[in-house]
Amino acid sequence: MLLDLKISNFALIERAEISAGNGFNVLTGETGAGKSILIKAMGLLIGERAQGDQVGTKAPRAVVEAAFDIALAPRVAQFLGENGFDCDDSCLVISREIEKTGRSKVRLNGRIANNSLLRELGERLVDFHGQHENQKLLHSENHLGYLDAFGDAKHQLLREKTRESHAAWREVNRKLRELSKNEQERAQRLDMLSFQAEEIDKAKLQNGEDDELLEERTKLMNAEKLRSSADECTNFLFGDEEMGAINAARQALKAAKILEQSDASIGAWVEQMQNAIFELEDAAENARDYAHSLEADPARLEKIEARLAKLTRLKRKYGASSDEILAYRAQIETEIQSLNFSDEQIAALKDEVTQKRAQFESIAQQLSAARQKLAKSFAQNVVAQLGGLAMEKARFEVNFESAENGSADGIDKAEFVFSANPGQPLRPLAKIASGGEISRVMLGLRTVLRGTNADAVPVVIFDEVDTGIGGLTAEKVGEKMQQIAASHQVFCITHLPQIAKRADHHFRVEKSAGREETKVDVTPLEGENRVVELARMMGSESKSNLQHARELLESAGRNQA
Repeated sequence: MLLDLKISNFALIERAEISAGNGFNVLTGETGAGKSILIKAMGLLIGERAQGDQVGTKAPRAVVEAAFDIALAPRVAQFLGENGFDCDDSCLVISREIEKTGRSKVRLNGRIANNSLLRELGERLVDFHGQHENQKLLHSENHLGYLDAFGDAKHQLLREKTRESHAAWREVNRKLRELSKNEQERAQRLDMLSFQAEEIDKAKLQNGEDDELLEERTKLMNAEKLRSSADECTNFLFGDEEMGAINAARQALKAAKILEQSDASIGAWVEQMQNAIFELEDAAENARDYAHSLEADPARLEKIEARLAKLTRLKRKYGASSDEILAYRAQIETEIQSLNFSDEQIAALKDEVTQKRAQFESIAQQLSAARQKLAKSFAQNVVAQLGGLAMEKARFEVNFESAENGSADGIDKAEFVFSANPGQPLRPLAKIASGGEISRVMLGLRTVLRGTNADAVPVVIFDEVDTGIGGLTAEKVGEKMQQIAASHQVFCITHLPQIAKRADHHFRVEKSAGREETKVDVTPLEGENRVVELARMMGSESKSNLQHARELLESAGRNQA
């Protein structure tokens, strides 16, 4: 619900603040006092277009700000959350700043937002009745949903089954459409991947093969140098009887053993020397074998070079190493399998599409028939409500058209049509010219829809609802608005005391003109001040009107003592 509305330098309102309450709020005042300005200011908070001439003369910009409690408005909280605006304390502050150029800034809880987002938010937060462009009930695209909302649990189940059936048909059709639409692309992609797979397979790659080949190539290219170094190593170790390292070690071991005969304590390092000689002998043998293994093999080197060249070409296409190329081969195999649908599979999808469509059309026909019956009851209820609003001769019907190809809502399009007087043709609600008529139609519709999912907007604003009515009709209008206020926060601009008396909160709008400026003030009324205002609305503040005003308030259960 709306908690506070603050207006600064907007049109004739230099500064105003309204602390609204639960239930039924009314705004009264003389014609031309500025009530419509307040309505326009509130309209800005739900995304109406801002204009530079709305800015007052004393400041470069106008500011309209409102705080809402959204604890009982889950659709609003969900929408804000989905768009990154968290309201942990269930408080939403909307502000709109308008410059004289017509440009405006929108903020939600202090964060910048765009006007498109604000309009979507406004549809979930406030419902206007009185200004055509702001009324969701006027838009025919919403009418089918309102009609369905009027249905019972059985109807809602049928509607949900229709949605589910349409979703199933749409999903299967999407799969088939993707296959059909991309058939040429799919074939081209499959050809390319198959070529790549064949090229990689022909190479018969092994993991780590490129590293092994590079190592072998290095050995073959340096065979002579390596063999020379290995021979030199062998000669240093074996040598001749005088120069070989092994022979020298043997001589040293012989001398050590002589020492050991006199001093057994040196046995440990004598053994070390013996082991060292064994190790040197093994190393010398290995060096000699390595030298013998190194032979120049031009033919083998040529094969290696050719293999490495092939690997290089494959690396340019598929990966930086043989391991990466093999990994890519495994990857494209998966894609090849997914692309390689058979004609039988495509045919099966076509059959499934036909089956799902038939299922959808069958249940959609059931829903359509149910809607035809529901529409009669819905129209009768609306007409009954309009009869109590001084529109006894009004007609209201639901027109149906077939929706091409169907949708999640079935095979129907619906539009509410209305005629206020006999002899007048039924016309769409959006073409009702009279503000009073359209407001009463909206009041009747909202009364019928009260308590349904279509009635989930927490704040409802009525403007011009009392145009052309009075007496008993005004009493009925006030009664219905009070009923709506039991589940919504209602704001109403009215000139009728029969409506104003039922308000939980009453505000008077006054315009005052000075020498240099004209301004609008908004004052909450209580006690005797409210009595005086009701008397003024009856024509004068005479004793009889003041007494009548007190009686009106007492009859409405509004104790002014």
